[in-house]
Amino acid sequence: MSELEDVRREIEEIDREILALIDRRVNLAERVLESKRINGTSINDQKQNEVVINRALNAATELNLDLGSIKAIFEILIRMSIERQNELSGKGSLP
Repeated sequence: MSELEDVRREIEEIDREILALIDRRVNLAERVLESKRINGTSINDQKQNEVVINRALNAATELNLDLGSIKAIFEILIRMSIERQNELSGKGSLP
């Protein structure tokens, strides 16, 4: 087995871990939605979205990662959570 194949296998394993974490994050939407209902918070909480983005950008800065890409990734993650919460509340557009 070549070094390249070893590295690709490691990348594949990391990709699976990333997907499992995304699934875990999206599945927390139900608990988030319940708390938002109790607190009277809207599904799309712009202030919290900014907190999440800023937290990610601060961590990305420490890791010397591309901030634009990290911001885009976290915007997608937030959008996925909002879509899942909308779906759970009966307002969603997901299948």
